[in-house]
Amino acid sequence: MREYSISHFDFPGSDGLPGEAAPKNVSDGAASPLRDPDTPSQVGMRSRFYQHALDEAAVVAVTDRKGTIVSVNRKFCDLSGYSREELIGQNHRVLKSGRHDRAFFHQLYHTISQGGIWHGEICNRAKNGGLYWVDTTIVPYRGADGEIERYIAIRFDITRQKMAEDRLWHLANFDPLTGLPNRLWFMNEIKDCIHQGLERIAPFAIAMLDLDNFKDINDSLGHAAGDSVLRAVGDRCRAAIRNGDCIARIGGDEFAIIMHDCGDPKMAMERADTLLRAITPPVHVKGSDRTICASIGIAIFPRDGWDQNELLKCADIALYSVKSNGRARSALFDSEMRQAVLQRARIRADFETALHTGQLRVFYQPIIESEGRSPIAMEALLRWQHPRDGLISAAAFADALIEESLAARADMFVLRTVIRQIRAWRDAAVPFRSISINATIADFRSSDYVDLIIEAVESGMIDRRDICVEINEDTLLGSQQNEAILQISRLHDAGVGTAFDDFGTGFASLRHLRDIPVDTVKIDKSFIDSVETKPSDCAIVTSVIELAHRLGKKVTAEGVETLAQADILQRLHCDSIQGYLVAPAMDNTMIERFIGDIEV
Repeated sequence: MREYSISHFDFPGSDGLPGEAAPKNVSDGAASPLRDPDTPSQVGMRSRFYQHALDEAAVVAVTDRKGTIVSVNRKFCDLSGYSREELIGQNHRVLKSGRHDRAFFHQLYHTISQGGIWHGEICNRAKNGGLYWVDTTIVPYRGADGEIERYIAIRFDITRQKMAEDRLWHLANFDPLTGLPNRLWFMNEIKDCIHQGLERIAPFAIAMLDLDNFKDINDSLGHAAGDSVLRAVGDRCRAAIRNGDCIARIGGDEFAIIMHDCGDPKMAMERADTLLRAITPPVHVKGSDRTICASIGIAIFPRDGWDQNELLKCADIALYSVKSNGRARSALFDSEMRQAVLQRARIRADFETALHTGQLRVFYQPIIESEGRSPIAMEALLRWQHPRDGLISAAAFADALIEESLAARADMFVLRTVIRQIRAWRDAAVPFRSISINATIADFRSSDYVDLIIEAVESGMIDRRDICVEINEDTLLGSQQNEAILQISRLHDAGVGTAFDDFGTGFASLRHLRDIPVDTVKIDKSFIDSVETKPSDCAIVTSVIELAHRLGKKVTAEGVETLAQADILQRLHCDSIQGYLVAPAMDNTMIERFIGDIEV
C-alpha cells in the first residue's frame, strides 16, 4: 500500500489553490495514510470533505507571495465583516490593527519567506473598526518548480480568550481606585527604562510622592473620603506630568513617577515642584475643602543607581528626609541622606533593645512657684543610658522614633514608670501636686490612648489629677487636630490634668487657647530667653499670661535660666517657672533630695 496526502483544498467561490488535487506520494510516512488505489472521484470527494471540515472550523485565507488576498472562506468574512468581493485583490494590510510593531512582522515574513511555518497570535481590525484576535498558522505552498507561490493562513478566533487575558492583565497591573498603573507595572517599566538608558545613554529620574497626613483624613472623615482624595490626586498628577512620563500608585497614599530625559537635578526639581503645585488646591470632600500637601523624594539614573531597587531605595531615602524636615516639598537624594537614614536605623534597632534591657530611665525636672519658689510639680523626661554613648536626652533620638509604634511604646514606658513613682512618693509623703508626661502625635492617633491612660492611672491606684498630659502645637497642625482636640477634651473631662507645651513656637492661633480644654499654658523658652532684652518678646509674654488668666488657665514659663528672668516673670504674675535656674532634670533619688532641701 502506498501513502498519500492532500495537497490543497478548493474553497467555494474561489479559484482554489494552485496545483491539482492529485494524490502525492509521501515516502517518509509523515502524512496520514490513504487507501490505495483511489479513483479521481474518491480523491475529489475526500478533498471536499476535508475542505468542508476546515471551512466550518477555521478562519482561512490565502495570499500570493506579495500578500495580496486571493481566497477567503465564509468564516473569514463573518469575523472580519468584509465580503469576499471586498477582500479579494486587497493586500492583507487592510486588516492591520496597529497593535504589532515592525519587528513582529519582520520576524513573521522572514520565517515564511524561507519556507518555514509561522505560528502565533495576531490582532486584526474588522471592517467596523473593532479589534479581534486570531491564533494563526501560516504555511507556505510551493509550486511545481519548488518556489513559494502562496501562503495559506489558518486562523482560530481567540478574541474572548484575549479579552479575558487582558482583563486579568489589567487587574494585575493597574490600580482599580485611581485607574493608574500599580507597583508591578511600575517596576517593569523601570526595568525597561534602565535597559533603554544603557543602550542610548538616556538618563531619567524617579520621583516618590507621598501625601502628608493622609492617614488623618482617613481617620477623621472615613475611607470613602480618603478614596476621593486619592482619585483627585491621581487625576491631578496625571494631568501635570509631561507627555511620555509615567505615574503609578504603588501603595496606600504613595505615588511614583518616571520622568524621562531628566538627568539634570535642577530639571528634576522643577518637574517635582510642578506636581506639588498641582496637588495643592483644596479637594472638596464631605462638605468641606481639604488642602492636600505632599512630599517628594527624587533619584536620578544613572547618578544614584543602576537597577530599579537601588533607585527606588534612593528616592525613598530622599522622601524620608523630606518627611523628617518639614514636609510639603521635594528633595534630591544625596549620600548624606543615606548616612542619616542608616543612623536612624541604628538608633531604632538599639532602642528596641533598650526597651527590653532596662536602658531607659525617667528623669524629673521640678516646677516651682514664681512667688514662694516652692516646688509644685515636675515634668517627666525620658533618658537613655546607652551602653556606648552614655546618657542621652530624648532630643537626640526622638526624631528617629517618628515611626509610630516606637514613639508610642516609649511614651507608654514613661507613663507606667511615672505612675509607679507617684504611688511610691505618695506613700512616702513626698510633697508635689502632679507630674507631667509628654504626648506625641503618635499617641493621639491611637483611638484608645485616653482609655490606656485612665486604665493605667486606676490600676496604679493614684489620683487622676496626679498626672498632667502635655501636648505641643505639632499635635494640632494639619487634619489630625480635630481628633487631637477630641481626645484632649476626653482627658480633661476625665479629671486628668492637661497642659499646652511650647506655646508660641508653631502656628497655633489664639483660638486654640479658647477651644482646647487645658489647665496650663507653658510659654516656650525662646520667648523667655529674650524677655529681658527684647520689649517685643516681653510684650508677647505679658499678653499670653494675661489672656491665659482671663481664660482660667495657669501659666508656666519654660527655660528660665537667670534670676532677672525669674523676677520679671514674677512681676508679670506668671504662676510657675521651670528651667536650669531651678534645677536640671534629675533621677528620682536626686529629685527627692532637691524637694527635701527646699522644704527645709
